[in-house]
Amino acid sequence: MIVVLIGPPGAGKSKQSELLKQREHVVWLSAGQLLRQLNDDAINEVMNSGEMVDDEFVNQLIEQHLDSVPRSKVAVLDGFPRHEAQAEWLLGYSAESGRALSCVIHLQVPADVSRQRLEGRGEDRDNPESVNERLEEYAITIEPLVSYFKQAGIKVETVDGDRSVEAVFTDIDAVLHHVHQN
Repeated sequence: MIVVLIGPPGAGKSKQSELLKQREHVVWLSAGQLLRQLNDDAINEVMNSGEMVDDEFVNQLIEQHLDSVPRSKVAVLDGFPRHEAQAEWLLGYSAESGRALSCVIHLQVPADVSRQRLEGRGEDRDNPESVNERLEEYAITIEPLVSYFKQAGIKVETVDGDRSVEAVFTDIDAVLHHVHQN
């Protein structure tokens, strides 16, 4: 089974991933992390510039890792898909592989909260101008993506990310537990 976790930069996906990785029935697949692990200078340069890595390359990378997830586990995708073409590919992959795309968890956080969290991290890419660009890009791409999944008949579960890490985790874990049981 496959679950997609989407949320704006600064929503707390990384913190959730650390908690979810401890669950035996969950395999966390972060597109950004998988790309960085390749340690490819050209890919790193593209990512550091804020541009998107070639869809076909990312799709193949995701496919390779999804194929390695035991069917008894839930694969949680973070940072993929980023737009409708990748979502379309994922639905095709799901149908061909027999791995159900069970649901999308939409982690919602107000833009001002995301901005505060990102600027508080002190990373180079989290300067105010960069943060605003990332949040604007997310706002432009997310609604069409959520609409696409809904139109495709995929259940979208909304989780309020503007709460404690534990409260958010409890909600995400409950969705994943339900998915895993069905």
